[in-house]
Amino acid sequence: MSTSKEKQRKTKGHRQKKPKEIPFPEQDDTFFFIAGYTSGGAPYGVTWEEMGLEPWEEIE
Repeated sequence: MSTSKEKQRKTKGHRQKKPKEIPFPEQDDTFFFIAGYTSGGAPYGVTWEEMGLEPWEEIE
């Protein structure tokens, strides 16, 4: 059963805000891009050094 607030959202065309796009949200001081995590929780991906950049250097 829908509540009155849920009905109002549907009838008024309520839209959720889109999150701001971040170029690479998965970064840290070691990894330029974190592709994922191992089952033990260790990150893996592309390091800053592999990209030829210093940590947090602007990308041109």
